[in-house]
Amino acid sequence: MAQRRLQIPSGMQDTLPGECARKRQLEALLRRLFTLQGYQEIETPILEYYDALDDRTWGYCPEDVWKTFDSAGRILAVRPDSTIPAARMAAGRLSEAPLPLRLCYLQSATKTLTDTSSLLCEETQGGVELMGEASPEADAEVIALAVRSLEAAGLRDFQMELGQAQFVAGFLQEAGLTEEQSEVIRGMIERKNTLDMQLYLDQLSISGDVAARLMRLPQLYGDASVLDEASALTQHPLCLSAIANLREILRMLEEYGCGQYVSIDLGMAHQANYYSGTIFRGLVAELGQPLLSGGRYDELPARFGRALPATGFALSMKLLLIALERQGSVFAAPIPDVALAFDPGCRQAAIAYAKAQRDKGVSVAMMYGISAQALRRRVDEQLARSAVYITSAGITQYGKAVF
Repeated sequence: MAQRRLQIPSGMQDTLPGECARKRQLEALLRRLFTLQGYQEIETPILEYYDALDDRTWGYCPEDVWKTFDSAGRILAVRPDSTIPAARMAAGRLSEAPLPLRLCYLQSATKTLTDTSSLLCEETQGGVELMGEASPEADAEVIALAVRSLEAAGLRDFQMELGQAQFVAGFLQEAGLTEEQSEVIRGMIERKNTLDMQLYLDQLSISGDVAARLMRLPQLYGDASVLDEASALTQHPLCLSAIANLREILRMLEEYGCGQYVSIDLGMAHQANYYSGTIFRGLVAELGQPLLSGGRYDELPARFGRALPATGFALSMKLLLIALERQGSVFAAPIPDVALAFDPGCRQAAIAYAKAQRDKGVSVAMMYGISAQALRRRVDEQLARSAVYITSAGITQYGKAVF
């Protein structure tokens, strides 16, 4: 037990002063960006009733969700994302609110570490949900906002990959696979695991033509020309509708000025299984996993009793900070504007001085029992922007004045 006193559980994290300051700046930036586009901020409880939500509603395997109990022994779930509680809220307390609903949030979400692509159990997510709009314009609005969020944060050279849940669904239906077989294949397509996929298809004794077309799915990524190739592989109505939907959204993203960031990945799948249309994720070379993901989830609100088309995204603040740091950003711990020390007998004068400066928005850190020389070293060592020493004879200042 003594060995764990300075440790934290796997997947949890401390946020140090410099990183925390930068995180708060980014949160304020995103909050303003979201609200300027008409999104209203919400907060939802960290715990939900687990037995009120079947596994299909959660969109996560039961083992992926943290659980606990209330005093009556009922199972509670720690929210794995913020989309599900937002859908519950839209179907409940916001059921009479005029549509469309534009909701945004900056709050934590927690999952277990069964997903090997991430070492994070808990993270703060910044995101938006647009509910009550089924149009491609709504998808384009949300994707463009995701792009602007990464741009505004200062991230460079990122890519927004677009997929379509209905394309893969239609393709697997056309191949005549069972639901269980489709889930296995879907995971292999997402991981681009063509070796295991070929071995699995051989075991299923699928005809050569069907197997060959299925093996093309993991390779259907790149620029918009991928959609032409995809059209030649299938005539399933779901697939053709998905391709037409993506073409329309791509045109709108060009109008938003986001086209240079966008690529296509028709084999994309998300961990949550509630997505029903266009899906997307934000990638950057400095990370081995997406830092942003989202898409259309028209069927999810209906599971709470309100049929409502919806789309949205969530951005991991921790992964954003890691990416920014790897691109060269420095998260220096904030320092006070003034370090203030005083001679014995001058405490009251020092307190009054500090209050007067703080009232003007100047940060003041009181230093107790140190000499004027030691105080001056704090400026030299960049532990404060300036320093003030108060004696009965008056005030001495070191460093550049900030007030």
